[in-house]
Amino acid sequence: MEEVRPGIVVVGVGGCGCNTLNRLHEVGVDVPTVAVHTERVHLAVIKAHTKILVGVTTTEGRGTGGNPAVGDAAMREDLDKVIAALGSPNVVIVTGGLGGGTASGGMPVLLEEIKNRFPEAVRLALVTMPFQFEGANRLENARLGLRSILEQADLTIVNMNDILLKKIGGIPVEYAFKFMDSMLVNTLKGLIDLITKPAIVSVSFNDFVAVVRDAHLGMVGHGVGRRVGEAFNNAVKNRLMDADLKTAEGVLLYVTAPPAVSLDEASEATRMLAEHYRVDRMFWGLRTGNEYMRPEVMVVAANVQSPTISSLLGV
Repeated sequence: MEEVRPGIVVVGVGGCGCNTLNRLHEVGVDVPTVAVHTERVHLAVIKAHTKILVGVTTTEGRGTGGNPAVGDAAMREDLDKVIAALGSPNVVIVTGGLGGGTASGGMPVLLEEIKNRFPEAVRLALVTMPFQFEGANRLENARLGLRSILEQADLTIVNMNDILLKKIGGIPVEYAFKFMDSMLVNTLKGLIDLITKPAIVSVSFNDFVAVVRDAHLGMVGHGVGRRVGEAFNNAVKNRLMDADLKTAEGVLLYVTAPPAVSLDEASEATRMLAEHYRVDRMFWGLRTGNEYMRPEVMVVAANVQSPTISSLLGV
């Protein structure tokens, strides 16, 4: 019997979100993508299956001027077009950079409508928080956007630019932003592969839903190593949010490794997660193949606690 793949669609909102779709196209991820923007010029260079310029009456295709209220109005103006582009999804992943107007104002509106139109669909948000040096206005926009997104999405994975600055602030700007871009794309690709591609150890769609449904705040880390255990440790270190993995109420692990990996080594990540971080609720997937030169691990932690996010939201 042929297995029916879950219907997954990725929506990029605003400049950062649409740029992520370009990179997703470059790495050949085979899912429908929808680019949603208020800037006509930028949208023209984006590679996506569907491109929607929202809020033409509101913005004339010239952007929001960094105003979330304008982003909200623009999204509402063409909300039916965006919803129609989603088809009949089982999972909708919405990604964007917070701090400006299109994503900060538009993402909550879109996620709320997806929740109303497709109540059974899983809603994932993947967002980037601005640098503190970008100013109080952008931080306030991001705070308001994130608060609303957390209310509407099942799981909101947050990457903080300030942590990126601490980790690799000394390298050229171009490469620093490429690192963040690769984190976003690797997360999207890893999540899609985890629930759609056959593997030696598979995570079922229902396993995935069990971890991410109503899971609120999430974090992700990616790591490479000589062994699976080293890759796992590197994934934990490479997270871009200040949350302790011990606070997670559920974790998805995705391990890829060369064909010669032993069962003992392949299970190192799950053992370390249980023994060192006391996480009992976990699902893991394992894929092997000649394309994997070294073990790689993706860790997605759900329902975590972050001091910075708690302070930002006043909770």
